[in-house]
Amino acid sequence: MEFYSFFLLTIMVFVLKPAEGVQSKRKYNEHYKNYIKKVVAHIHSQIGPHQMVNLKLKQFLKYPELEENSKKDELSCNYRYTIGVLNFKYIEILNKFLDYVGIIINKCKQFQERNLSDNFINCVSSFETVVKNSKSMFENLYNAMKFMSYIDVKFLFLGGIAPHPLINEIDFFQQFVKNIETIYFVDIKILPNHIIFDDSKKKFENLERFYGDALKIVNYLFENSKIIDISTKTDLKKNQIKECSKDSKVKIEDCSNENNFDIVYSTCSKLNSFYNETIEIWYKNMGFEHFLNPSIPDFIPPKDPEIKQDDGINALNILRLETGWKFMNYINIIYYDKYYNVDFIIKDTINDINFRIKKEHISQLLRCKYTEVLKNYQILLSAILFICKKHSIEYQNTCLIELFKSFNKSKKLLKGLYNALITLNKSSIWIVNYNSHSSLHRILEWIANSLNLLKKNNFFQIDFVDQDDNKKINERIQELLFIFQGYIDNLHYDIHCNTSSFETWCYCTKKPFYDRKNMINYFKNSVNTLNDPNTAREIQIYRIACRYFDNYCENVYNNCYKNLGFEKINCHGNDIDEKLKPFIVD
Repeated sequence: MEFYSFFLLTIMVFVLKPAEGVQSKRKYNEHYKNYIKKVVAHIHSQIGPHQMVNLKLKQFLKYPELEENSKKDELSCNYRYTIGVLNFKYIEILNKFLDYVGIIINKCKQFQERNLSDNFINCVSSFETVVKNSKSMFENLYNAMKFMSYIDVKFLFLGGIAPHPLINEIDFFQQFVKNIETIYFVDIKILPNHIIFDDSKKKFENLERFYGDALKIVNYLFENSKIIDISTKTDLKKNQIKECSKDSKVKIEDCSNENNFDIVYSTCSKLNSFYNETIEIWYKNMGFEHFLNPSIPDFIPPKDPEIKQDDGINALNILRLETGWKFMNYINIIYYDKYYNVDFIIKDTINDINFRIKKEHISQLLRCKYTEVLKNYQILLSAILFICKKHSIEYQNTCLIELFKSFNKSKKLLKGLYNALITLNKSSIWIVNYNSHSSLHRILEWIANSLNLLKKNNFFQIDFVDQDDNKKINERIQELLFIFQGYIDNLHYDIHCNTSSFETWCYCTKKPFYDRKNMINYFKNSVNTLNDPNTAREIQIYRIACRYFDNYCENVYNNCYKNLGFEKINCHGNDIDEKLKPFIVD
């Protein structure tokens, strides 16, 4: 079979491993590993012994089989330890912040329950202000963990198990503080007291909700941390009263007095000091300012000499701002046992520091989406073919003609995906690595084969067959049917084999793949809603199916090519990888 022979040839091509550039790539990988080593060593050196009181290293309790290998590899062991300590300390910071917040909430609640409206309004105002003051602290903590997430851990760990920086949880705190800044400010000088009181109640309820949700997050982190000793947790409320009582200007009995406002002032003051101390110790002293804006040679990530990185950075920054990504928001990639959603992947501006990991994440995300697209493409074609052969026997030829027309029109979709893949490779975003979850070579193979099949067999010429010559029409239809059936069967087999492990590199919050039987039933049931007595039911079914397929192809072309901005990227005449040249389609 022609398609099958071409399919075997393409597999043979991909088995070959070009020798050129291997030494250069190996040297670059060593430079990158050296960069990680220096960054980790600097952070490691700044984690002083006084910060490690009562802290127990438990990184290997869950995966004891990895301990021996890590002992032999100082870098991976240091990275594991450093990430573990940072994660735990940042959890402690979140917890301490919530402890202080809890003290203020309890005090505001007391004022509210005792109908002390002035105290309650002042308490909420102080509360809101001090939470807003945490903005810089959370931004710095988030930026620190964001930087750690830029490190490509595949150079440290051979398997899929690796420690990951705490980032989504910190972002939850950061986003709340950013949102609270947009809350409407009430001018207490011009509005009556009851309106100010009602506004304070709404703000207080919002702050309470945040506190409750944040507390659940932090408690979960404590319970599931691999490095933890909860004996270090303290009761800040009791400590606050003790410290209040040390103040000679305040009577001891006033410290626990429910009407006393001094604890609110004291707690807010300590929170502001806590913010500054945290930024100094756990952001600046760790060196994150130097990592994110490197000027010291040791902290500048190396560039791969085999690619044009600046072109890749420009291209990714064009792509990430486009609207097509919103149609992939149900997809998560799985990278070293961690889930990354679309928002996280495209959130940050691409630069020299994060280009290496971002190109991997975006390529893997597109592999997930394009695999889904092509599998559903095959399922829809197979469903329509089944309808022609089993449910439209009386009109089989006209059904097949409509199917071949739709198949031919799908060239627009295939060409769009093809151009996207070529652009990704020419722009140094997708680097061919057959064993990587981010490699798109199979997708390109399927698309190139499909386009070549369409080009060679002229499915569009079915319209030009002499309609009065039934014999010639039947012969041409049967000829195309034989080719089309082989194409569908082989594409199904190949995609099925390559999606058997789909869930190890992609996770979808909705079912990603169509079911052929369900689609056939959907097309048959859709006829009932049309109520067209002038057209035979069998004809309506295949027309609905072909129209659905046509719309599917148009939507995919728009969302997965046009609305991702590939047409806006200038590849500057760059050539594609030598390994992909057998799949160039004219």
